[in-house]
Amino acid sequence: MKRILILFGVILSLSAYGQKSAVQTAFNYLRYDDLDKAKEAIDGAAISESTIGYPKTWYYRGSIYHAIYESTKPEFAALKPGSLHEARISYEKTLELDTKNEFKDDVMKRLEVVASQCLNTGVDSYKEGKYADALKSFQASVDLNKKFFKRTDTLAIYNAGLAADKLGDVTTALNNFKILTAANYGGSRLYSIMANMYLDQKDTANALLTINEGRQKFPEDGTLITQGLNIYLSSGRDLEAYTQNEEAIKADPSNAVLYYIKGTLADKLGKMEEAVTAYKKSIELKADYFDAVYNLGAMYFNDGAEMANKANKIPANKVAEYDAAKKKFEAKFKEALPYLEKAHQLNSTDKATMESLRQLYARLGDLVKSGEMKKKLEGTK
Repeated sequence: MKRILILFGVILSLSAYGQKSAVQTAFNYLRYDDLDKAKEAIDGAAISESTIGYPKTWYYRGSIYHAIYESTKPEFAALKPGSLHEARISYEKTLELDTKNEFKDDVMKRLEVVASQCLNTGVDSYKEGKYADALKSFQASVDLNKKFFKRTDTLAIYNAGLAADKLGDVTTALNNFKILTAANYGGSRLYSIMANMYLDQKDTANALLTINEGRQKFPEDGTLITQGLNIYLSSGRDLEAYTQNEEAIKADPSNAVLYYIKGTLADKLGKMEEAVTAYKKSIELKADYFDAVYNLGAMYFNDGAEMANKANKIPANKVAEYDAAKKKFEAKFKEALPYLEKAHQLNSTDKATMESLRQLYARLGDLVKSGEMKKKLEGTK
């Protein structure tokens, strides 16, 4: 029985020696660029109890997988997927086990290269539409820089946010972007991106908070101002939209659209004089702006119609009072006429314009033009 035990111990010793020998063998294969054989040898050593805790095992494993990743030889192409990730794991394991710091300096240099390669690999995956792979690579670059080099890899964080957004992982995307805004990276554009992401989730409250936060840092940014304006407009918050639009005009005073918006909001808020001034400014900046031209004409027409309705309620025996009122509403109709005619020139098929003109001509006593406009309307039906 003792002889059997001794022989068994010899077998165990030889087995352990064999695995340690496999580590060196793997390195020798690496030296001669036999990467497939090197991989096979080192993978066996990395799961053997006798060598799994051996720092050299993981150092060589990292070197072999790294070489596979960097190899341009077609015979090793099938080994490449995941090789950079395995190299990273192996290098980190080396540092964990290397209590004597035998490999530390070299591994740190290699990890810095790996971090850069992870970023580049992520970009390639993103371009190919492999967003999950891209996110994994970008995150690896972020983690390596943070853990070993105490750096914030802002470019990788930004790219990770974009990849997460493509995957529909809004939480991860926003978390990455918030890290960047805290680091003052990305400028106003990043706040705009985040606001749009919230809007895609129907979260207007956080969208507005994000825009306002961005505007505190970038108060003159027109994009953020316009985004906030659009949110207020779409949610029917006219007074807030009006205030935001004033800010937008300050940032972009030659924008005809902003004056048109001011006109419509002022009209809704009962600020008639401001509405007229805004529409006229919009037309001054863009003479062929149909919406502004039509709205101004419609405002005058509606005012005249309301004045005419009130005048018609004046008792028949108060002729002088009625004549004075008639003079005023006809003057208002005459103010409307050139704008509505201009609107019809700009868009000859718009039915609302034609109907307004038909009524306007009739009210001004021009029954010929009113009839012509009626025929045009009937021809468009």
